[in-house]
Amino acid sequence: MTCTCQQCKALLLPMDMSIDRLPEISFDLYEVDKCKIKDIRGRNFFFHEIRKNHTSIIIFSRNFIEQETKDYIEDFAKISPSYLKDNDVKIILIASAYHTNLASFCQETKFVHEVYTDASLAIHRKAHLFSQIVDGGSKAQINPHLKHSSFIRFLLSTKRASERSTKGHGSLFQQGGQAVINSDGKVLYFHRDRNNTDQTPINFLLSASGLNKSFDHFKDHQTKTNIFHDLRRRNIKNFEFV
Repeated sequence: MTCTCQQCKALLLPMDMSIDRLPEISFDLYEVDKCKIKDIRGRNFFFHEIRKNHTSIIIFSRNFIEQETKDYIEDFAKISPSYLKDNDVKIILIASAYHTNLASFCQETKFVHEVYTDASLAIHRKAHLFSQIVDGGSKAQINPHLKHSSFIRFLLSTKRASERSTKGHGSLFQQGGQAVINSDGKVLYFHRDRNNTDQTPINFLLSASGLNKSFDHFKDHQTKTNIFHDLRRRNIKNFEFV
């Protein structure tokens, strides 16, 4: 479809550009910076302490029970921390689970980047992440990181729930999101997940952080999906998020 609304015109989008959604309105980073989070050992940090001096790719994850979360976080494990460090970029996972469950989830997904938890959901609220599903996941086919059909994901999630207590593994309702924040404290990109399959493609987050390299782990599957019609695929340098 062609979007002709005034908001699209204000963003200077091409009139023939098919889009899935508009850019998110960003959050108040000053308020988020004052929030406390815990690391894997239970130590407290302010948000601004973990993101300073680097361009940070922030992943606000949903609960650890759902297969969709596992699929998405597993793909971040394929990115070398040393490559990111050489470019002053780092990946930070912020979960809503108890800090005592972080180590086992990182081991399961082979996640080797920084991980913290916002079990009180203070940052989630300050960033205005959705506290429940906004739509039913009709766009799930555009997510290049999902490795199974919706039915198989349901079965795997059920199996995961049966093998552990759901308590302490994160909110079953709270939605996640992704952000890219540079070392000067500017939010370069922000996305609020509307459901458990609505995550931003990882290669796009890397591009938003200023990295030119795309990882082939995701590229082949991406070309087979419809994500090119999603505004998140556009060059974010053309947009100013406020």
